[in-house]
Amino acid sequence: MKIDKSKVENQQVTLTLEVEEDEIEKYLVQAARKLSNQLKIPGFRKGKAPKSIVEKVVGREGLVEESLQFSVPNLVNDAIDKENLEVFATPKISVIDLVPILKLEAKVALKPNAKIGKLEDIKLEVIKDKISAKEVNNIIEQSRNQHASWVPVKRKSKIGDLLSLDFKCESEDEVIMDHKSIEIILENQYEDNLKMPGLMKKLAGLSEEDSKNFKLDLPEDFFNEKFKKTTATFNVKIISIKEKNLPEVDDNFAKLMDPSINDLKELKKQIKKNLELNANNKYDQDLWDSFIDKAINESKFTIPEIMIEQETENLIKQQKEMINNQKIDFDTYLKGINKSEEEFEDEISKSADIRLKRAIIIEEIVNYYEVKIDDKIINEELDKFKEIQKNNNYSDQSIKDEIKYQKRRDKIISIIKSNYIKN
Repeated sequence: MKIDKSKVENQQVTLTLEVEEDEIEKYLVQAARKLSNQLKIPGFRKGKAPKSIVEKVVGREGLVEESLQFSVPNLVNDAIDKENLEVFATPKISVIDLVPILKLEAKVALKPNAKIGKLEDIKLEVIKDKISAKEVNNIIEQSRNQHASWVPVKRKSKIGDLLSLDFKCESEDEVIMDHKSIEIILENQYEDNLKMPGLMKKLAGLSEEDSKNFKLDLPEDFFNEKFKKTTATFNVKIISIKEKNLPEVDDNFAKLMDPSINDLKELKKQIKKNLELNANNKYDQDLWDSFIDKAINESKFTIPEIMIEQETENLIKQQKEMINNQKIDFDTYLKGINKSEEEFEDEISKSADIRLKRAIIIEEIVNYYEVKIDDKIINEELDKFKEIQKNNNYSDQSIKDEIKYQKRRDKIISIIKSNYIKN
């Protein structure tokens, strides 16, 4: 095989391959066998026609073309090995000629690199969240709401109540919603979800067995496009009214939240400790992200176009799969985010570029500070993880890669705290 290698440009190189007859012979035999099973060739049972006969039927060019699925990956990989190239993306392959000699072109992505800027000039100003009694009490209040019960009351409804009611909504002589004994909590979030502004106010002030008819203007973003910006007529009948009964904040409530806790005082200490741990983790992550972003801005990158294209394609595929899993039509999704498909793909391409730059700059920073993690430590952490997560679906290597990333990140964060915090 004759290989012509271009100059390296933008960390990409183009290999032009001219393949000798004997190098594709075994692939032509495979292609002939496949075609023999697919074609009706007079005088031969399926799969029994020899290569020479199959070639007469489909022609030399047709046989070579059919063999490409077998030959191209191996031929390109052989060329890459012969040229001692370290490849960082799937080669982009084009067929130049099939006959009289097979000629291929493979664009190959080499290792991307970065000319790292002056890290010493970076100064970070990241504020750590302070944990006060207010934050602790917010957690307790959230838990109170989770453990609340609903108690029937004989009074007029008010915001915060749980109503059971018959509920019918019509517009332009068509029924939008018609429910019997539906439960509605009188709160703004419920109103926002229904896209019926003003509904809560209309339902407040009613008593059990009350009926009420009223009208509301439906907004531009109403969930049913047919009824957007129309006036809807509502008919409701209140069946029951319940108010939220919150548990008292005392030692018994503390044990309800955490049976291992002795009293309310200990519960508050534990909540504060957990919040401070979360605040510290968030602070470390903010430092890390801020440092990486500034390092990217201070550096110059050379990334093969093939890598960006393939990363973009992967992200687009992932995004579309996620949208499809949510049972959302892609065109509907684009309308929802107010973007054209071109704008959507352009945004994904920018994300792909940033993802690659982050990966590259992190590796450069690790090398810059000579951060190394002992394999023994990684293996010990792997054993701990597997002991805790006994039925995980991750490969050992993927877990080890994540452990290594986290350990290196932790070491770099320590360096950041020592050298890059603005006083």
